Amino acid sequence: MIRALLVDDDDAARRYLRALLTEAHADVDVVGEAANISEAEVALAVHRPELVFLDVEMPGGTGFDLLRTLKRWEFEVVFTTSHQHYAIQAIRFSALDYLPKPVLPEELAAAMERFRDQRPAPPAAQVQDQFIANIAQPDPSKFKLTIPHGDRTFFVAPAEILRCEADRNYTWVHLGDDRRYMLSRTLKEFEEMLAPFGFVRLNRGDLVNRKRITHLEDGSAVLRDGSRIEVSRRRLAELKQLLAS
Repeated sequence: MIRALLVDDDDAARRYLRALLTEAHADVDVVGEAANISEAEVALAVHRPELVFLDVEMPGGTGFDLLRTLKRWEFEVVFTTSHQHYAIQAIRFSALDYLPKPVLPEELAAAMERFRDQRPAPPAAQVQDQFIANIAQPDPSKFKLTIPHGDRTFFVAPAEILRCEADRNYTWVHLGDDRRYMLSRTLKEFEEMLAPFGFVRLNRGDLVNRKRITHLEDGSAVLRDGSRIEVSRRRLAELKQLLAS
């Protein structure tokens, strides 16, 4: 059984999430609940859960504050939040999981599937450290993207990324020094993460760092490394205007 803890100041939200887990996830045992950080610290010590559903915004401190206080945690975290774009960006960049509120059954199912796939390993120490560093940053442009690769983990600033290339439900992240890494996220997820940092979609399969585009030629974007990426007709006029601005 998967030992789970629910941390949320909203009683109704906890009841709803417990009901979803009970109805559709028979391998989950909700061993405890907490309504704030103080209760959560006690519940963690008593129940030693494998998985914590952690609300971001709570009176008296955020879910981030709890993890910052712990410094190290021996459980997987799925954040739950109804707002805070900044918070969601920090979570995404740190390769941690989250569920938007109200939690949908299909999104909960996907989160549970991801947890089962990586069980029983909690985030590595360096991933936890980078998450704490990200949330301490007042400027999201200084977030670093967590890239797990085999038994190593790399932390990359958005400016270091040349482009992202779709490969079914995965994405190749190409860096400016010819390295590339495959991540188990869709290109749409990367677009949502990186669009605020000047990344533009050129076609169905390519997301490119605008600053790495030198010019347009024969319907393609030419990048600083000499590579050429075809631009779809629908996006060509928009890209021309963007590059001219």
